[in-house]
Amino acid sequence: MLVDAPWAFAASPEDDRALDPAQLAEVLTSPAHAIFAVEGDTAPDGGARELAAVASIRRETSPKFAHRAGVWGVFADPAYRRRGFGRAVVAAAVAHARTWPGVDWVDLGVSANAPAARALYESLDFVVWGREPDATEIDGVRHDELFLALRL
Repeated sequence: MLVDAPWAFAASPEDDRALDPAQLAEVLTSPAHAIFAVEGDTAPDGGARELAAVASIRRETSPKFAHRAGVWGVFADPAYRRRGFGRAVVAAAVAHARTWPGVDWVDLGVSANAPAARALYESLDFVVWGREPDATEIDGVRHDELFLALRL
């Protein structure tokens, strides 16, 4: 994900906290987090299945923001795009947010460099409410970030 679409993520392969097993275990066991994934085909070497698509959701824990949740880490492997897997994992994340009592809003950010992702979110009724110019810089090229929200 971080190599294929570096403009879409805050982390880089060399500083991704999700590669730390303790950090990942904390996310996976937290009731304020959920990760949804679609498995793809078996790896060419016959090993573990490939990851076709993934989306995560995090409920804000601060009392002032506990009415909001945020979608993050959305990715569909290029080999599996245009099959509805991205829609499925984002829809599952939103459905999960609806199970959290008091959550009224789901937020997310998307790179302006990812019009297909933006179209997916807007098709799920997310609405763009802001833009951060030059939010990320990769190899000297800057990309704006769009912010979207969905009222549950």
